[in-house]
Amino acid sequence: MRFITFRRHYLDQVLTLTNFYGKVLDVGGKKENKRGSFRPPLDEVKSWEYLNVDKETKPDYYCSAAAIPVDDNTFDIVLMSEVLEHLENPEEVLSECYRVLKKGGTLILTVPFLYAIHADPYDFQRWTDVKLKLELDNHKFLEITISPMGSIFAVMYDLLYSSLTLASKNSQSFRNRFIRKFILPVIAKVFNWLDNIYIYKSQYITTGYYVKAKK
Repeated sequence: MRFITFRRHYLDQVLTLTNFYGKVLDVGGKKENKRGSFRPPLDEVKSWEYLNVDKETKPDYYCSAAAIPVDDNTFDIVLMSEVLEHLENPEEVLSECYRVLKKGGTLILTVPFLYAIHADPYDFQRWTDVKLKLELDNHKFLEITISPMGSIFAVMYDLLYSSLTLASKNSQSFRNRFIRKFILPVIAKVFNWLDNIYIYKSQYITTGYYVKAKK
């Protein structure tokens, strides 16, 4: 098992298993400077376009996701992975996602929950599954499914990793660097096994959610 955090591990896993098709809009996705191991299946889709406010990622649409410069009913899939928490007005963006989706199109959304604050450039919120369902209902999305991603041990590991990462940035501690390089990889293997044992799973403790909804 080779990964930085369980959150990224689960993201790469679930996105790889997602069936992408047609015209895809990747809101907040990065054409350049990608994170994780997931790569868009370009041979399986008609087009894969990026929207981002970071010009260095070379987006197709360099603009706010609250005002997407395309016609209604343009895309078969809108992907918004680890973006909602960075939006000051997420409700406006959900409205735009609905608008640009074709009838019967799919919104794919991933959001962290029990995860460290990570500004990009800001980190505004965490939504529970109840809040996600409420907002998607309010925006007229249908066939909503919300799946937790990881449980107790995934959360514990990621918070420990984030704490050590922040500490090593603030002070070049040999101890913290040693723990990150040699101890955490061993802990990760054990915690991955524990996190997948049924008795440790909890609907209240998760790294975040994977959401699908239809227009």
